[in-house]
Amino acid sequence: MEHYVERTLHTAVERGALDGAGRLPLYLRGSYGLERWAVFGVPFAVATPKESFAVKTMAKNRDAMERALGIPVAFLLEEPTGYRIGRMVEAGLSFIVPDRQVYLPFLGVALSEGGRRVRRFAAVATLSPQAQRLALAMLYGDLGGASVTEAAGLLGTSKMTASRAFDELVAVSPSLVTTDGHRRVLRPGSDSRALWQRLEPHLASPVAREHRLGHVPDAGLPLGGMSALCELSMLQDNPWLTLAATRAQERELGLSAGARAADPDEADEPACVVQVIRYEPVPGTAGAIDPLSAILSLSDEERKDPRVAGEVENVIEQVLGGDDAGNR
Repeated sequence: MEHYVERTLHTAVERGALDGAGRLPLYLRGSYGLERWAVFGVPFAVATPKESFAVKTMAKNRDAMERALGIPVAFLLEEPTGYRIGRMVEAGLSFIVPDRQVYLPFLGVALSEGGRRVRRFAAVATLSPQAQRLALAMLYGDLGGASVTEAAGLLGTSKMTASRAFDELVAVSPSLVTTDGHRRVLRPGSDSRALWQRLEPHLASPVAREHRLGHVPDAGLPLGGMSALCELSMLQDNPWLTLAATRAQERELGLSAGARAADPDEADEPACVVQVIRYEPVPGTAGAIDPLSAILSLSDEERKDPRVAGEVENVIEQVLGGDDAGNR
């Protein structure tokens, strides 16, 4: 069976015993035959069901196995129906059907059927600004079922840019994108807290640069960073305001490179700090940027403060719900 994968992906497959299988619960060890494979240098577990399980059950088993093993899991299927394959793709389950189909999105291989096509994605450590905007919109519950065309409209970008953002989301979390006929659509699921936990390691600070000013500009800028977090929590703000600006607003304020004049009023502690944001922030409330962008804007030093860390957790729970929010 590995020969089909080797022919399809044009690379060698390493097979062997699965280390750590003893960490799995007995019901999983009894329900699946397990092997360790490696493709393109990426190890993963191949699980062969010993009976026919519902796709929802397989998704739960996949999650349990990946938590215990620390590597992705793909299912080896014998003669599945087209309907079952569609359900598994929709659920984001990786699988191999010998001599027929390969779906291993965690490798950057989206889909191959009958040897017709292989689509590969580059590994993504940090999402681009546009992909991060899509990720945040999904976390706020705004994009379930959105196609590439609809996402492009939301972002105000070309379909090509939106399609690349979809590719990035697939690379960091394969189940986020599924197929609906010939369209790719976003399927973030109902558990926003679990989605945040999957995406946060790939989310970057939206702050491109900061300007420390001796005055507060009269430009109606929203609160950003620590000031935005303080609006949502019990924290006391810094002696100075933190404001957020887009690149266009930075230019309008004369703060862009080479345009900013020396500010004679600036003291050791500024009147405000203007954070220039890499993307158009999702609108927040009370004159602030959205809570998740505000949290991502905090510096490492700020995040290490136990009081700040505690309030960050409280705000995340307010916005996304608790750990079991998706099960209520």
